[in-house]
Amino acid sequence: MYCEVCGVDAPTRHVSFHQNIGVLVMRFYRGCTGNLCKSCIHKTFWTYTAINMTLGWWGLISLIVTPFFVINNTVYYLMCLGMEPPAPGATQPQLTDEFFQRIGPHTDYLVQRLGQGGTLAAVSEEVASRAGVTPGQVALFVRAMAAQHQQQQGRQ
Repeated sequence: MYCEVCGVDAPTRHVSFHQNIGVLVMRFYRGCTGNLCKSCIHKTFWTYTAINMTLGWWGLISLIVTPFFVINNTVYYLMCLGMEPPAPGATQPQLTDEFFQRIGPHTDYLVQRLGQGGTLAAVSEEVASRAGVTPGQVALFVRAMAAQHQQQQGRQ
């Protein structure tokens, strides 16, 4: 598996972290749900927990919601403590010339599978095994294609 936050090929676990910032009459929410590696789980948990504990309480709804978010985040974090960390020296995937040569013949299939409603994680695993690249590289490629498409749509 690959981490959906950093893209590193490492053991992952599905988690759902929530962050709340209360500002008296309104609140700001942020969430992170997906398959994350131990390093990203640790970083996300502590970032969201620090914000919840300091800024999460300042509002009527936030006063009620924030404790549930803190409990939820803590439970997910504790369930992940026994995970294996990413391998030493593991790096984020790169889109090299060799990657583009390998993925080229599989691009139409990749787009077709995503268009059929396949999840990015499942399709990335499938296409990576066909093309001889990593799932993290495929996911990074899809995100880059989506960003390029959105940029082109914004110009029109």
